[in-house]
Amino acid sequence: MFVFGTAEDVFTMAVRIEENGHAFYSGAAEKAKDQETRKLFEQLATMEANHIEAFKSLKSSLPETALSPGIWDPEGLAESYLQASADTHIFTLEAASSRLKNINTAQEALSMAIQFEKDSVAFFLGMKEILPDPKGKSQIDQLIRAEMEHVRMLTLTARNLSESDITGIA
Repeated sequence: MFVFGTAEDVFTMAVRIEENGHAFYSGAAEKAKDQETRKLFEQLATMEANHIEAFKSLKSSLPETALSPGIWDPEGLAESYLQASADTHIFTLEAASSRLKNINTAQEALSMAIQFEKDSVAFFLGMKEILPDPKGKSQIDQLIRAEMEHVRMLTLTARNLSESDITGIA
């Protein structure tokens, strides 16, 4: 269970989500037999690496006040929401590897990736609400749009795979 007390903690969690997304997409690309699916997973792995750097940059630019404990949330709603959202994500590299081992088809990998991206959007929307810095919020909006684009890309690829194209994952 991850409990946060500062905006810095939230950004640490966001970096971990993106790192695990990167690990998942890199592993899925290695396993994919279908060239289009492999290329998509490689592209998404690169995008996740860029998101990692973006969140690290945002985290390093936080004002001193964001580093002190106790983000104003008297009812604990933000913390509860973010914790629930975080619990739906792959939080360890071992969990990402374990999930990849259980994937046998490109469709399964794409479905898992779509859900991961949707969960990320929900988490980042919640994260944005607790940030005091308007600049940070606009940067997170850009990342949210990028995650939404990932959902679109994954969904399009999944639709384009016909039953005969589902050659599986190596």
